Parts: sequence; C-alpha cells; structure tokens
Amino acid sequence: MPNPLLAPRPQTFLGLPAATQPVAGSAVIFGAVHGTPYGSDTLGGNGETGPDAVRRAVTASSVHIDHWDFDFGGPLLADGRFQAFDLGDVVTTPDDAAGNRDAIEAVTHAVSAAGAVPMLIGGDDSVAIPFMRALGDGEPLHLLQIDAHIDWRDDIGGERLGYSSTIRRASELAGVQSITQCGIRAVGSARRQEVEAALAWGSKLVTVAEARRIGMAAVAEALPRDRPLLIHIDCDAMDPGTAPGVNALSPGGFTFPEMTALIAAAMQGRKLAGFSIVEFQPKADVNDITATVVGRLVCHVLGHLARAG
Repeated sequence: MPNPLLAPRPQTFLGLPAATQPVAGSAVIFGAVHGTPYGSDTLGGNGETGPDAVRRAVTASSVHIDHWDFDFGGPLLADGRFQAFDLGDVVTTPDDAAGNRDAIEAVTHAVSAAGAVPMLIGGDDSVAIPFMRALGDGEPLHLLQIDAHIDWRDDIGGERLGYSSTIRRASELAGVQSITQCGIRAVGSARRQEVEAALAWGSKLVTVAEARRIGMAAVAEALPRDRPLLIHIDCDAMDPGTAPGVNALSPGGFTFPEMTALIAAAMQGRKLAGFSIVEFQPKADVNDITATVVGRLVCHVLGHLARAG
C-alpha cells in the first residue's frame, strides 16, 4: 500500500528499485526538500529539487550499476549481495515546518525500525533535525558531522529548529552520547558562546587544517567503536571547486578524495545507524558538479555497506 508520507519520483537513484516500504538489511534512500525555514527562506524553490537533481546526475554518470566500480574493486553493490532501495521523497511543503518535521521523523523511524539503514538527501540542514531525532532516542550513537560550521545556535530570531541549530538539537538527544565535528573553517553563525557550549558539552571540533595535518585515518580512528555511527554531511564541508552548489561558499574545504577517505575510514569496523547529506542548492550548481559529487558520496556509503561483513 502506498505510504501517504512519501511521493514516488520519476527517476530513482542509480535506477535502484523503487519501494514503498523499507526492507530489513538494506539501505533505503529518500529525499526531504523542506524542513524548518527562516522566514521566506525555502531551499529548492520551484525548479528541480536537490534530491531529484542528485538522482538524475548520478544516474547519468553511473548508468550501469552492475558494472565494475574501480573505487571498490567490483560492482558497487557487491554483485547483488547487498540491497538498496529508493523510497522517493518525504512529502514536505515550504509553509508547514511542523508537518515537515513530523513526516521526516516518521519515515526515518519506520526505516530504522524495519532494520534498514536510512539515507537522507536534503534539503537544508534543518531536515536533519527530525532525521536525527528519529534515531537519537534509541541506542547510544556517535555523531560525525562533516561541515564547515558547527551549527550550535540555540535559536535565531526565536527559531530553535532551523539549520543553524542542527547539532545543538542533536546534543539534546538521549542517544547522542558523543559528537565529532570535522571540516570546521572560516566564519559562520557561531559566536564565542556557541563554541564554548559545544566544547563544554564534549563535542570534538576538528578544523580542516587539523584534519589535513593528522590525516583522515587519524580523525576516524578517534571515533568511538562501542556504538553505532551516524554520519551527517553538509555540502559546504567541501571546497567550492568540488561542490559549488551551496548557499555559503567558503574556500579551503575538503576535496572529494578527502571526503571519501574520511567516509571509508569512519565506516571501517563500525555499524552505520544512518547517513544524511544536506545543503545542496541546485540553483547554484555548475554543470551538475555538486549533484554528481553528492550522488557519488552516497554511492561510497552504499559501497562500504555492501562490504561490511
């Protein structure tokens, strides 16, 4: 029976099977365009949405999912030994923030409860708040945020669930017991009090410069191994030359090889509780570069899941 919270898409990610219900032991991809905007700020607009741009671009660049993937030494999904599905997009609207949050949380919870790994493509960073809420009230988790900004504002203009507060809200979840924030650089919404609040909570802040000095393997090695891992990526973690389609351009970010190295090392020997990638702005993209990069990062997560023993 169709799920009223989901809208099927005309094209699935990599041509994966469309599904209306999660399947245990699989990875389940879904999009969410709208979260909790600030005023009239609506990521996505009236044109192609971020999730659909990613689906189109990565499918065009990787049309044969069963062919050899040289990043993994074999077909991406290990000759079909691992299953992945596309649920479509969570039904959201620009003017119903509470309804958006409820729908995203409900879909995420259903995927996780079915024994599948939820993989969210956003949408602005606020879509990750209900995504994390669905996962963060269960078993203890470690949150790895890869982002240019720490997102620890308690509120902006009285809004406590907007995209500047994502990690602050995550820190309040009972299941989120530790946080690593990697890729931090330049200037964002954080003031001294937000940095001090993050450090006082126990969050580990790793700047781009520090990550490059010690290497991605060392960053990942410091992540706990006694609890599942939740990976959250903001596209502005990457350099504009790698991902130009973002709202907040900031030079000096991670390259694509650095991102894939960090993902690979972080997932090695750890259970993945969920994965989200947000803040892709299709209207700012150039030649589908960001859409393809985002899609390929999702592929890397799939490839490592398919080889996770």
